[in-house]
Amino acid sequence: MKYLFVGFTIVGLAFSSSARTWTSSDGKTVEADLVRVHDGKAYLRPDGRTKLYPFEISKLSETDQSFIEAYNKEIEQRLEEQRLEARSVRWHTDFDDAVAEANETGFPILFLYTAPSWCGWCVKLEANVLDQPEFKQYAKRNLVFYIADFSDSHDGDRWKKKNSDLLKKYPMKGFPTSYIIAPDGRKLGKIGGGGDTMDEFIGKIENLKKKM
Repeated sequence: MKYLFVGFTIVGLAFSSSARTWTSSDGKTVEADLVRVHDGKAYLRPDGRTKLYPFEISKLSETDQSFIEAYNKEIEQRLEEQRLEARSVRWHTDFDDAVAEANETGFPILFLYTAPSWCGWCVKLEANVLDQPEFKQYAKRNLVFYIADFSDSHDGDRWKKKNSDLLKKYPMKGFPTSYIIAPDGRKLGKIGGGGDTMDEFIGKIENLKKKM
């Protein structure tokens, strides 16, 4: 398994609305496109013109103000979708880094104990779930990752020594073992071994997320 999920480059979005009739609070009207909203002003491009004209939003009709409010929400939604699509998801090996990202994104942590060099169920989990393109797309919008890889026994011993408190809080008796952890460190639940299909694995995550 490659412990880096590659993201995508952010692309530009055009937010200009189609032409509509705008009405000022004193009843004057103009046919124009809404190009952008900034600092309390709506920048309109009247039909047949190239120049933008700023209008105080507070001086537009209530209908126009409601339109601008909906326009702003749409932009926020589109930018959030763009941000998530561009997000690169990687497997943290430092738990503090995973917690920091979880608090930044609001996503829970998938804490994975694995040893794919010798654990057959770990290999199945990677092949059937973690390496699937659909799961990587799901992860972009839902998860932060932390991995404790015991493929090398010496690395495993060093991990146990360095992270003894972590091992007590999130105990492990076999491989693979996965926990879903809230950004505040609460243990939401444990997911079993590597026999799940991708849909089953995601379903378990979604059920545990409800505890956040």
